[in-house]
Amino acid sequence: MAQTPGFVRWNLEANNQDNAAVRSGLTGAPSTFKRLVISDGLVPTNATAYAPYTAGLGQAFAVLSNGGGWSSNATPPGPGSAPRRTFYTQFQATATAATRLDSLILDASVASSAAGKIAVMYSLSNFVSDSASITAAKGPAISNSTVTQPGGLLPATANGTFGTGTGTSNAGAVLPQYATGGVPSTFRFALTNGAGLALASGQTLTVRLYFGVGSSSVGRYVFLRNVTLKSTQPALASKQAVAKQSLNVYPNPAQDFLAVAHPAAAKGATVAVYSSNGQKVASLAAQPNSTATEVRLSTLTAGIYLVEYNDGQQRITSKVVKQ
Repeated sequence: MAQTPGFVRWNLEANNQDNAAVRSGLTGAPSTFKRLVISDGLVPTNATAYAPYTAGLGQAFAVLSNGGGWSSNATPPGPGSAPRRTFYTQFQATATAATRLDSLILDASVASSAAGKIAVMYSLSNFVSDSASITAAKGPAISNSTVTQPGGLLPATANGTFGTGTGTSNAGAVLPQYATGGVPSTFRFALTNGAGLALASGQTLTVRLYFGVGSSSVGRYVFLRNVTLKSTQPALASKQAVAKQSLNVYPNPAQDFLAVAHPAAAKGATVAVYSSNGQKVASLAAQPNSTATEVRLSTLTAGIYLVEYNDGQQRITSKVVKQ
């Protein structure tokens, strides 16, 4: 089991750096692109302008800065609808103490296309001598002109797998098409099929996200945010076990921000903060299917608080020290 809980997140709503306020056992390097570029923020012909970074939407990028270039028939050719190894965005996390990670969580969607896909691989040698593909994943429900899937556990034919020794992923997970106001877009990719991946202190994990979009038009930006690597969570066998289970919160003690890890959130689930006298001092909705919620503590005075996750069926709590 992890000696130190591992948690690192790239919000991607203002820049490409990880959120230092919620690190635990890990530090993150700024994300990088290979043959993908950030949006130029301009209005492409017959398309919508998207800023490079937007709160609630995340980072906007494509093969070209105008949201085009995806077609495999373009000059130079893009990846097409199937993710390819030569088009990716990369994230690196280095362990500051021995830890164990079990999953990669992220929000992703694509503008103006029902033919977007994502595949994932990771390596402990920066892809020099090893790499591993995702073998199990959960994703959002999707219903568009080409794909209908209920959400939850993704089939092996579309779970974000890349495969060994192949340049193209034939099992990319389907991205939801972005709609104004947002769409459910949370994916959870298991590392080593959920068995957990151990990192020694000083060891670096490199994750590459590969994207493909089946369109030759401009304005087809991929949106990416809340890229999160987190440690193994104990299995919750029953409601009684859940009631006794404490939330994992990072960091603790905390100053400005607190990351609250919880079960995959049901619709209507909340995360609340209570003072030592029982007064509710903060409350926010947990995004459906998400497994972590960020809470701002900067306005609270120093002291001991109770953090509670509640979805109507279970309540899980933990104490946190606000510095």
